[in-house]
Amino acid sequence: MTPLMKGMLWFIPGLLILVFIGIYFFDEDQRVEFTSLKKKLWKARGGFFVVFIVFAFLQVENFIHDIHPPGFRVTWWFYSVEGVDHIVWLQQTLDNPLIVHASSIFYVLGLSFFVAFTPIFFILRDQFDVFEQFCKALAVNYVFLLLGYFLLHVLVTSFYKPDEVQALLYDHPQYNSIVQLTNRQSNCFPSGHTSIPLTITLISGYSAGLKRLKIFGFIFVILTVFTIIYLGIHWILDIPAGIAVALFAYWSTSEGKSDWLFDRVTEPFERWTERLRSGYRG
Repeated sequence: MTPLMKGMLWFIPGLLILVFIGIYFFDEDQRVEFTSLKKKLWKARGGFFVVFIVFAFLQVENFIHDIHPPGFRVTWWFYSVEGVDHIVWLQQTLDNPLIVHASSIFYVLGLSFFVAFTPIFFILRDQFDVFEQFCKALAVNYVFLLLGYFLLHVLVTSFYKPDEVQALLYDHPQYNSIVQLTNRQSNCFPSGHTSIPLTITLISGYSAGLKRLKIFGFIFVILTVFTIIYLGIHWILDIPAGIAVALFAYWSTSEGKSDWLFDRVTEPFERWTERLRSGYRG
């Protein structure tokens, strides 16, 4: 059995359990309803189409990276600005297998949970306007993330200085194989693990009005910052860049600011799928 298959034996059940727990714990005003789920998913198809496009572009970017990583080689500049002494100190201070595995599982499973749980949760609560903002904000995030990945070739800290920084995440076959499904070791600047959960947190707290999810989200972001430094993944400079992306993604998709752009994608898709559905029924 390959490391990826072994990893999936705990990753998929863990993800499903977390989503199930989250649906009930974060539903503070008890608006979740499982009735008419098919109609809800149909109504949300435009947003899901946007997410599908985003992940399609992400896979194209990964394919290109596997052939020849593009972008200007600027990791040396990041190293010259901040060095790696702080990472070495952190890894030596917290040299404990339990912390390593807990941080790795958090990194591998955490963002996947946040991205999978949030749209499902909003749909079940009939908050379709917030669901659509989530989809649009995710797309805005990846516009900047993909631009950064294509233009700037920034290696993760443990790959740039392997003699100093331990690759605590990448040295584990199961963790590494799961991460490789979406990330490459030069997908570093800005930090998507910072920008995406912060964007979701802002939407959950200030668009959806969910206090518990907002508090959880900010704690999640803080833990993520620690994790991505400790595991030998990100440079410190990646984090403020990720925060800036998140703030812009939230602002640009709030109050319908970007509807004029996304409607050009979703409305034709919705009309086309409606015609297909009508033709099938007829």
